[in-house]
Order: sequence, then structure tokens, then C-alpha cells
Amino acid sequence: MVFIKIVEDTNVPLEYSHHTGKPLRDCNVTRLNPPDNKAIDTALEIKREFPDTHITLIHLGPPSEERWMREGLALGADEGLRIWEEALNGCSVNAKALICARTAQILGFDLILTGNKSEDTMNGQLGTLLASYLNLPVMNSVTDITVNQKKGKIIALKNLSQGYKERNECPLPLVITTEASGTPENYASLPALLEAFEKEIPCWDLARIGIPIRSIHEKNSLLIFEPLRFPTPRLKTIPAPDSALPAFERIKKLIEGTIKLREGKVVKKDEDSVVEELFQILLKEGWLDHLKPYERQR
Repeated sequence: MVFIKIVEDTNVPLEYSHHTGKPLRDCNVTRLNPPDNKAIDTALEIKREFPDTHITLIHLGPPSEERWMREGLALGADEGLRIWEEALNGCSVNAKALICARTAQILGFDLILTGNKSEDTMNGQLGTLLASYLNLPVMNSVTDITVNQKKGKIIALKNLSQGYKERNECPLPLVITTEASGTPENYASLPALLEAFEKEIPCWDLARIGIPIRSIHEKNSLLIFEPLRFPTPRLKTIPAPDSALPAFERIKKLIEGTIKLREGKVVKKDEDSVVEELFQILLKEGWLDHLKPYERQR
């Protein structure tokens, strides 16, 4: 079972919304997330070694993104499944992990493959959260795997810093996230692509999976804060240095401006008081200016 995601192609200049600053998906060129492409290649390698392997591609997205699933089918995947309804537009990675976990439980699996991170958000959390919902082990950022069918284990290789490699062994079932390779390892032939575009790809909604929309809202609400933004610098006038000072001292004072040395403060109070004081400090210094007014109220 392979979970895939479609992202904007960063090799092509992106169009952004003037209001939100986010990329406009409908106006940009999209492609299959490179680490997810590696996950498909890894599944195909297993299938070549064990022909009875059944590969299911699963994607959470609108109908316009089915073409990437069909390319996976043309490469050798057995079936595809798309999960979508309008309420899922912009859902958090926590909600996506819940949906993927429930889908995997319905279909059944031995091994789940997905990319270690997506190029648009770089969260790198889906695989770990998915494994947590399924109560399974997870191996992240894997570059190569070997299947020991007799022992029912996966031997995975991953890159470490300074050229080192790490070899891990884990029994099935488990979740593996793959690291993107330099270039795609497989290309579909034209006849295979034409055949894949004739196949039907079913679409499930939340009702079919058995997840109430309330659960999705709860998972989304865990993201209390938007991406962190640094506060806008506030200009402050300073008096001109005393003309009686030497030129060097006057220049030094102008350069220093209103810079203040860092200060530390130890708060020894109960937990609620510490949290409240920290919240007020962040609010006063402008770190929470990006929040809506009702989110800043306690």
C-alpha cells in the first residue's frame, strides 16, 4: 500500500495569492511528490521480486489529480483509490494521517510506503502519525529495502550524516517512509499509459471510511498557531549623541542605536501562572500578531 501526494513543481516559477501568500494550485504546474515517487519505485521493486505482491495507490485529493495515480498504474500498480470531499480541502497532516490509517485498516496491508516529506510543506510527519494511529513501528527516510519473506521481516537502509549508512531490521507489518532519489527510476510505456487512463479509480468519502467530519475538525483544531512569523520591527527615535564627545564615541552610539542586551528571567510559580505570563510576554512583544483577535483572548 502506497500513499502519494501531489505538489507544485518547484522547477517552474510559482504563482502566489496576493491575499494569503500561498501558492495557487490551479495556476501552477503540479507533479508527484518526489519522495512518494521513490515509494512507488520501492513497491515495484518488491513486486518484481515477489510477483504475488498487490500494490494499492491511495491519494487524498480532487479528480484533477488522478492522472498521477494512473501513471503509477501504468508502471505496474494493481489498483488506485482516491479519497475526497470538499470538506477535506486544506486539512492538516494530523487529519490526513487519521484518514490514511482508517483506510489502511479497511483494505488490509502488510507494508505501508509513503514519502518522508512533501516538497510544499516539508512537515515530514505523515508517516510517523500514521504509524502512531495504527500502533505500528515506523522506519523513516529509507533509501533501499530488502524483504526477508521467510522471517517476515524488512531490512532497510538509510543515509546518515557524513556518508554513514544505517541498516535496520523490522518485522511486518510496519510503515516505511522513503527518501527521494535523484531521478525517477521507472518510466511507463505509451501503451501502458493509454490502458491505465481507461481504468476506473473509485473515490471514497468520509462516510465510506466511517470518519465523522467532527473528527476532522478536531484534528485540524490541534494546529492552534499559524506558521511562525517574526514581529515587524518598530522604529524608535534616539537622541543625537553629545557633540562634545569624540567622533569615535559619537559613531559608536549611533551604531548601537536602541539595541538591548538579552535578559533572562526565572519564573517560579504554578503551571497555570507560568503559562499565562509567557502568553502575555509573547503577546506584548508582537509574536502573536498574526493570530485572529478571538484567538488571542484567553
